[in-house]
Amino acid sequence: MGKLTPRVYNHGVEVFFLMMGLWLVVAVALGLRRPKGFGGAALRARLDAVYGEPHEFAPAVPADFPEADLEFYDRVRKELEARRYRCLGDVEDLTLSRIYPQNRTFIRLFSDAGGMIRVSAYHLHPRGVVISLLQLVQLFPRHLRVAELVSEVQGTFLVTSNTHGVDRLEPPPEARVERMPLQTTLAELVTRHEARITEAVRAHPERSPVTFETQADVLASMARAHVAMARHRQKIGGLSRDELERLKGRPLSATEEQFLREVQGVEKPEPQS
Repeated sequence: MGKLTPRVYNHGVEVFFLMMGLWLVVAVALGLRRPKGFGGAALRARLDAVYGEPHEFAPAVPADFPEADLEFYDRVRKELEARRYRCLGDVEDLTLSRIYPQNRTFIRLFSDAGGMIRVSAYHLHPRGVVISLLQLVQLFPRHLRVAELVSEVQGTFLVTSNTHGVDRLEPPPEARVERMPLQTTLAELVTRHEARITEAVRAHPERSPVTFETQADVLASMARAHVAMARHRQKIGGLSRDELERLKGRPLSATEEQFLREVQGVEKPEPQS
């Protein structure tokens, strides 16, 4: 099959690349020893690689992903189609697959009957040295089965997903994100998001939601959302002090200060004479 529009940013699998970059942050927060060469500069390089360039998509064939939980994808499709959502196809983010080849996955895209909600569903089996350590001590799930619902109203993104405790970065100002527990059912996610979009439309009837009729419409919305996130990450230097201190639950140690400076590309200040 031919490739889709190549210059598209990816928002629908935000948890995927945030988690793969944040394993370094989580390791620091938990006091785990990091493998050689995986410091703050490495985390910043990965964040820049993910956010710095437009992403390339291609149609995905589920059979090409032997570790994917196809029953999950099919269950999501069945449940959503019963609610009159339309499946808009499966895609792979080739850019992410090149950065994290051991974590290839594909995204199944949907839109609701009214065209006001887009849905991304995907299964991820996290891999990597520190991720494995976190899984061994049961601090990170071995499998992530994620559904993310998004509505866009005049530059504001209303997001509902089952990523509580996994998605650890703050969203950009343009996003209003509600993270529910991983075990939240799809029906509960849909009900909650539909209530949120109804509330938003009633509160601001003058604001017209963006409509999603085709896969191209969904990818274009992903592009706008990801540009907002990329701009926000750039503004704060990749990772903010508040985010790292929330992970630690206390002020940063000298080692963690150095890690943050590496991420942000800030040189250590000269001592006062």
